[in-house]
Order: sequence, then structure tokens, then C-alpha cells
Amino acid sequence: MRLRPTSRSAACSLLLLPLLGGSACSPYERRSGSYSAGAVDPIRFPRPYLGEGGDGKRPGSGRFSYLTAFSRGSAVAYYPLRLHGEQANASDPLELSKLPLPLAYHFDPAQTPDGQDSRRCVPPRDYVYDQEARRRDALPLDRQGNIFTALPTESDPPGLTTYVPVVREVVVSSQKNPCQDPKSEADLTTRVDLSLDVVPPLEGSVGGVATGRPSGRYLLWILIDPAAEVLFPADQLHPDGKLDPMTQLGPQRFGWFNQYLAGYLDGGVVPLDVLSPPGSVRMATQRLLYPSRVLDVEKNQIVAGDLGMGFDIVEFRRGEEGYSPVCHVYSFEPHDPMLGFEKSLAEVDPRRITDTGQILYCPQPPRSEAR
Repeated sequence: MRLRPTSRSAACSLLLLPLLGGSACSPYERRSGSYSAGAVDPIRFPRPYLGEGGDGKRPGSGRFSYLTAFSRGSAVAYYPLRLHGEQANASDPLELSKLPLPLAYHFDPAQTPDGQDSRRCVPPRDYVYDQEARRRDALPLDRQGNIFTALPTESDPPGLTTYVPVVREVVVSSQKNPCQDPKSEADLTTRVDLSLDVVPPLEGSVGGVATGRPSGRYLLWILIDPAAEVLFPADQLHPDGKLDPMTQLGPQRFGWFNQYLAGYLDGGVVPLDVLSPPGSVRMATQRLLYPSRVLDVEKNQIVAGDLGMGFDIVEFRRGEEGYSPVCHVYSFEPHDPMLGFEKSLAEVDPRRITDTGQILYCPQPPRSEAR
């Protein structure tokens, strides 16, 4: 796996350069223990995981822009990710039981707020994650990033990948482990400062290793080019989208894959359809709607509507019962686009809703963590 430190975004440079530079400066660097191997190389990532304008040969060239929707009158950010590869062509794209879903190791989820990294690890003595630490450390050393076991990989020819961005959760309990020291599945299952249920290798297998036992929960963790730019929804002052003024990052998160830094969009727990047929595991969805007609303010005329134009409606916000990071898309006929637009499902006439038949991932970012 090659290391490619190129990035167009200053935010990514602040985060990634300590790790990228530290892993590539000396050919005599010690490569033992839980070292940082650099950032994941996205050269084989399918196009949706590189971002708009992304190129796997030029890490950091892509951009992920969150959109604005409304839920009961309040603005909600979400990222629309269309299904790709075999899942897009499946007769039932919500069915998970036949997909090769990888494991992902989730640190202390019961003791950690949704969408945040665990703080139950042990930081360096007197450690403070300040501006100097942001420049020096690839990731904060007062928390622990989660660990992935598979990367998005495009098929040859492209478009037929079996990869989907849903993982099977393995719960890891911290037991005084140094923060950001665990960086791989192989390391996790042999450590004495962590606790997790493991599945032993098959009896008689050659070279088999123990793996974590899935908790039964499924998570939407969308691995992306770690150097890509990720933007919050646009506003009047930032028409192309904006970054967090403190971190100069968007709503992406960072973890580890086989000792490499990995970036991902966190959509949270994927609920399962309680009406799934026996032996089936199907994702439950929530509704995402857009008006079929909208007002083009610049032209002062009514035009055809579509997703992402700023008028979308979602049923539930993240954290509410009924939230799902998987959406079933509908269009609706608005009352009068010249007089404004609907901002809640209750304002939409149910007789004027049309099922588009489209399913897409629609993760809302976790709430920002106050330091």
C-alpha cells in the first residue's frame, strides 16, 4: 500500500501531514509494535468513496459536500450516497444477509456519546489537545479511533464491486490501553489491556487467527479518501460549503485500518426491518422527500425539483427513534412554490406523494463534540 501525502485542503494538511511525514521521512524508522503506517491509499477506491472530482491517483482531490434538509421545520445536514456496484443492481438492495459485510471494532459504545471517539483510554501524561497538538499529532492522543478490517475496493471492470459501507460492530472495552495505540485487528485480539469477545480460528485451520464476535448491530461507516475535503452544508457566507472554524475540518471522523489512518463518514446504527422474512436481515429506511417543483429565485420562475436543491424533507433527525441512515426517496407536489416551501412531512399532502423507487444512504453527521 503506497503512501500519498498530496492534498489540496489545508484542513487535511493539518491533520494528515504529521502522520504522513512521520511515516515516510526515514527508511530506517522502526517498524515494530503499534506504529503509524501513514494514511490509507485510495487508489483502488470506487468513485463514490473518493468524493466529487476525486481521483484515486491524486489523494485529496475529491470533495464531499453535505446537503441541507428539513425535519419538522429544523435544518438537518445529510450526505446522499447512491448505491454502487452489486448492491445497486440487487433485486432487494436492503437485504444484508447475503453481503460480505466486514467487521469493525467499536470502542466503548455504551459509555461514549453517539458519533464520538472513546475517552476511556489513557492519554500521555499532562496531554492537552491544543493548537500545537493539532499540528503535531495526526489524531488526538486523548481518545481512541475505531478500527476497520476492509477497505472499499473497485471491481475490474469497474461498477461491480461487492463492497458496501455497512459494517458489523464488534464491541471493544478499554482496560487502560494507551490512546491511539491499538491500530489493527491483529493487535486487538492479542492485547491484555482491552476486552472483547473473540471467535477462535477454525480447528485445524493453518494460519487462522481469532476475530471479534459481532454484537448484532450494523453501522453505516462510509470509508472515504482520508485526504478528501468534507464540507458542512453551504450558507450565505459560504456558498460552496464550510468547515469547522476550530478544527478546519468537516463532519468526517478518523480511525484505523491495519495501522493506516482511515477517514469515514459516520451515519450511526442501521436499524433492521422487524418485518424481514425468516432468515433475512433487511435494513429499515426512513423517508426522504423533495418537491417536484421549486422556485428559482434568480430567474423568478418555477422549475423542476430534485434532491439536493435545499428543499428536501427527512422524517427523523439523528438520535430520534425512527432515524435511519438509509432513505427511501419520494417526490411530492408542493402547495405553492411561489409562497414558500414545506419544511416538515406534516405539511405535505399525503395524496400528492410519489414513490421514486430509489434507495440511497443518507447519513446525518453526529452532533459536534465540545472539547
